[in-house]
Amino acid sequence: MKSISLALLLLALVFSCNSPSSSGEGNYLFWDIEHFYMVEDALEDGEEVKLVYTSNGLGNNKDLTFYYHLIVVSQQSGDTVNVLTSANHGFKKGDEHEVFNFFGKDNMATKILQLNENQLEEGQTIDPESIEMKEITKVARDPEFDFAADNTFPTVIGAIGKQTKP
Repeated sequence: MKSISLALLLLALVFSCNSPSSSGEGNYLFWDIEHFYMVEDALEDGEEVKLVYTSNGLGNNKDLTFYYHLIVVSQQSGDTVNVLTSANHGFKKGDEHEVFNFFGKDNMATKILQLNENQLEEGQTIDPESIEMKEITKVARDPEFDFAADNTFPTVIGAIGKQTKP
């Protein structure tokens, strides 16, 4: 219940503010990844989640030098979990009403986010087993939202997005 109350408070505060610039401007700093309480199985691959917070900003992270920080609420357990992801998904106001799926660090979708534009050329065959996750040690943070982002929730590495069924 505590997680749900916090999540609702965060929703109201975070999505009522303007998104930081995606050009890398703003008051961004970084935390070391060790700042987070890593729990590899805090979310299951494919699990439905709702977005509560995103650090956004800082451009497109083409060189994969940092993680973006997301806070999600599991629709299965009700738990609040930090997700560290290498892609800026461009989340916007209104996305807090959407249900997304969590993709774990070994999921093909998460691995593809680790590729650069040259590796994603049309017609190229991609072997997900050959994609190695980059070692990233920094997490983007917007100090204006440390009241929400600086937490002790379990943390996983992965991505969130929409999963469609064939």
